[in-house]
Amino acid sequence: DLFGSVEPLLPSLREDGVAVWVLGAGPYPPGVVALQELLDAASEELEPEDVWEPEDDMNDTCLYIFTSGTTGLPKAARVSHLKSIMCLSFYELVGASSRDVVYLALPLYHMAGSLLGIVGCIGIGATCVLKGKFSASQFWDDCRAEGVTVFQYIGELCRYLVNQPQRPGERQHGLRLAVGSGLRPDVWRSFQRRFGPVRIVETYGMSEGNVTLFNYTG
Repeated sequence: DLFGSVEPLLPSLREDGVAVWVLGAGPYPPGVVALQELLDAASEELEPEDVWEPEDDMNDTCLYIFTSGTTGLPKAARVSHLKSIMCLSFYELVGASSRDVVYLALPLYHMAGSLLGIVGCIGIGATCVLKGKFSASQFWDDCRAEGVTVFQYIGELCRYLVNQPQRPGERQHGLRLAVGSGLRPDVWRSFQRRFGPVRIVETYGMSEGNVTLFNYTG
């Protein structure tokens, strides 16, 4: 859907040796890799381990993610294989398990959505419910329909929920755990008063650093 925004930049990207992959059948200009064709042709068998393991060490670059600019302007931040693998244990650290259903409406170009959210679900074998765009008015209906037990937020998402007009059945849900970053104390208290005794674990991690915090005590 966003290829039109990238297309004018293709000549300069090619000069810099940047590959452009697009999830879609195309057709696309020369130098653009259409991933869907490769996925359709790919074997179901796993490649030998020496094909996909890092050539040198776990600190080699695994992927780049978008960071909103805590250390400057927004840019692509390098994520190592080691940091990616560490994200596998995120949900285990906050008390989730393979029995949980995780509701994820965060952008997947950020580390919180892709690595902590998607990779975290893979790490514990949990079910992940992906919402294309967060909707405060649809949230509790989604939770009931999908059997959601865990919600990953950024602070303002919880504020949007608290600011919604009250509706019948707001406490009739299976949500037991909310985990994320940036939840202010007043919204925290309002959220639990209104929606029930949902356990909240506030976390913070630096995309470009080695600092991670978990508020286990609430």
